[in-house]
Amino acid sequence: MMRVLSPLAFCLTLALTLPASAQVPPPVMDQVVLDLTAEDWVGTETARVTVSADAAASGADAGTQRSDLLKAISGLTPGADWKIVSFDRSTDQAGLERWRAVAEARLAETALGGLADKAKQASRPGLQLRIGSIEFTPTLGETEAVRARLRAEIYGKAASELDALERSFPGRKFRMGNIDFADQPPMAYARKTREDMQPMAMAAAPGQDGPVNVSEKLVVRARVVLSALAPRE
Repeated sequence: MMRVLSPLAFCLTLALTLPASAQVPPPVMDQVVLDLTAEDWVGTETARVTVSADAAASGADAGTQRSDLLKAISGLTPGADWKIVSFDRSTDQAGLERWRAVAEARLAETALGGLADKAKQASRPGLQLRIGSIEFTPTLGETEAVRARLRAEIYGKAASELDALERSFPGRKFRMGNIDFADQPPMAYARKTREDMQPMAMAAAPGQDGPVNVSEKLVVRARVVLSALAPRE
């Protein structure tokens, strides 16, 4: 009587009946591991500026206080895209409604001159504006653009290493087996905020202390593995 084997049983039976010399060993990979680094500076032409506004009103005046507060912030630098990042409303023991807002915008260096004086001039009884901080730190978009360029530089270095490896070992077909990136946080230099300046630095004349343009060094590291099948002996 003929016995029919399943495909799996047939393979197992064939493997067991083949002599050890006829069994194919698993492939062996030759590997070259590289640690590559690329770095560049991330600069910016704009400053991150925060301004705080405090207002108090009673009775009918409270209805227009919010719009007046936002209008006063926008009037500091016409055309700037101010974003409200914090807004609180409360009532004090005297029955006055108090409003506090913190706004943020990216401003060009040319718009920073006299900003503290503008905030002082825009203030009045019941509404006070103050410049919070000024930081010349790159935006996320500026940082990511440099990061992408550095990664492309890493790819180019890896391709050059692969080409040199194939020239050194003719006939071996190496390939880029793996790339692991390890990005370091940007390192800031010459950072200076309003808290570090003289009290009237924002209204300072040329030659006096003021906000300093900041560049950040971005370092991208990568471990690259170049691999090829080892020749059979």
